[in-house]
Amino acid sequence: MKNIIFLYATMLFCLSAWSQTTSDQWYNQSRTYFDRKDFYHALKSVERSVKADSSNVKAYYLRGLIYYNTKQFKEAISDFDKAIELNSSYERPYYFRGASKDRTLDYKGALADYEMQVKLFPHDADSYFNRGNVRRELNDLQGAIADLDTAIMLNRHVPGYWTARGIAKSALEQYAEAAKDLDKAIALDHHFAAGYGNRGVIRLRTKDYEGALQDLNKSIALDSSDVTAYYNRAEAEYMLKDYKNALLDCNIVLLSWPNNPDVLGLRSNVQLLLGNKKEGCADYRSSVRNGAQRIPAIENYCESKN
Repeated sequence: MKNIIFLYATMLFCLSAWSQTTSDQWYNQSRTYFDRKDFYHALKSVERSVKADSSNVKAYYLRGLIYYNTKQFKEAISDFDKAIELNSSYERPYYFRGASKDRTLDYKGALADYEMQVKLFPHDADSYFNRGNVRRELNDLQGAIADLDTAIMLNRHVPGYWTARGIAKSALEQYAEAAKDLDKAIALDHHFAAGYGNRGVIRLRTKDYEGALQDLNKSIALDSSDVTAYYNRAEAEYMLKDYKNALLDCNIVLLSWPNNPDVLGLRSNVQLLLGNKKEGCADYRSSVRNGAQRIPAIENYCESKN
């Protein structure tokens, strides 16, 4: 009987070892695909890794990264949950679970994960950067700046850190200090579109419309997909009385944001100033339908027969 029990235990050990080896082989294959950004085949391989060994923390973590990179954030959170359950200190599961929650606008959940990440890895600059951004979203601007100060102290060479701190300072109307941070971001990377775009916003707020236009032109030249930059440029053009170009930029923005009341309101003003009463009044009515405040003077003008 003892011999039978020993044989059975040996078989279980061998099966477990075989399962782990097979799981690791599929994991390694998935990792190779992942490094090539071939997420489709990476996912297929890591699924087999998980199936071969449901306790392989590396496989759950990698699958979470695949889901994160393919913007399947709900699935990513589920896999990072499992990775944390199996081994919370393996790689950075709190960081990426926090980032996934951040992308789904669960800022409080993201903040809790970044708190844990900072506790586990107190010298990880990216964790302070992400926590700072979440704090800004939660309107804890002083906390955001403190975190971004730490991120910059740990690594002064990342343009995004300076930009994020500049945005937080701008929200506190500390425009001079914010502009210095954006200057530093641009000095670090002359091709950093977000640096020019956000400095353009600061110049808008301080009524430096020519400077804003220059920055926003540069931002769009570097990244023509940034819809916000077109909207901000339209504002600068409007203030400079360049109504034709402001109209063109509003049209571009409304292709992506067709019901945005701010953009509709701006285009309404531009159309009216260009003498396009019918189009301007139509935009005004659309802006009100989408939540903009009524403006009696424009309503009276649109109702008049002139």
